[in-house]
This record gives sequence, C-alpha cells and structure tokens, in this order.
Amino acid sequence: MPFIKTETGAYFEYRFTTSFEETNLVGNIYFANYALWQGKCREMFIKEYCSDVVKEINDGLKLITVDLGLQFVSQLFALQDVVIRMSLEAQSEFRMMMNFEYYRSENEALHLVCKGHQSTTSMKLVDDVLTLVPFPKSMIDAVEQYKLIQQTI
Repeated sequence: MPFIKTETGAYFEYRFTTSFEETNLVGNIYFANYALWQGKCREMFIKEYCSDVVKEINDGLKLITVDLGLQFVSQLFALQDVVIRMSLEAQSEFRMMMNFEYYRSENEALHLVCKGHQSTTSMKLVDDVLTLVPFPKSMIDAVEQYKLIQQTI
C-alpha cells in the first residue's frame, strides 16, 4: 500500500474488494462500512509506516476519532474493487485532520463514489483522566517524510 505523490499532494492508498457481508437488504454497501474503512486505512498506514505505534497503543495511547464525515457520490456493491486515498489536510501536536476519497476501480479506471474526512486526536489516561498527548514521533516522521502536511492547525 504505497504513498503516491502527485502535483497536488501525496496520499496513502489502500485497496480491497467489497464482500456480500458489507451489503444491506437493498444490495448496496451499507453506509457505516465507509466509516469502518477510514479506520482500516489509517491502521494500514500505521502498520506500514510507523508500526511501533502499535506498542504505544498497547501501552495506553489512544488515537481517538473526534469528527468524521462522509459525502456519497454514487454506490458500491458486493465484489467491487475499491481504492481509498487518504491524505493529511492539517496537523498539530495533538490533532490530525485527514481526507479520504473512495473510488470504484474498473478496468484500471477510477470512479469517485464517496469523499470523507476524519479528525483524530492523541490521548492517554493520566490519573484516570483522558489527557491530550503529542502524537508519537514515528507518526510525525512518517507524515513529514512523505510531505503530506499542507497546513498547520
């Protein structure tokens, strides 16, 4: 799952095929799966580019989604190939704002089906209170290495 650089920025790309399990009674992909896929894409980024963060999560770090949105353009159905492109819109010490574009892939052509966004914060329990903490250095380094930062929040 590579990072891809273009004239307008860079993005992390996650590819998969939808399943019947993800459909609703109408036969299209149930809307909640798009939100789940955002998390999966973010996790695959962590696995590939800053895997040491998993140990920090096991030691109490919490990457908490504080805002998430989806704007649907068309529908997906079972057994269609999907490409999700995740890019970082903005970042601060305690928050990352990411954009997601969902495409149906057919014969090497991409068709936009959904746009989304997500804001994530980094926290730990300190004296039984969730407290903001800086993102792990390896996450910051991964983002900076691929020059995803467009602005600071």
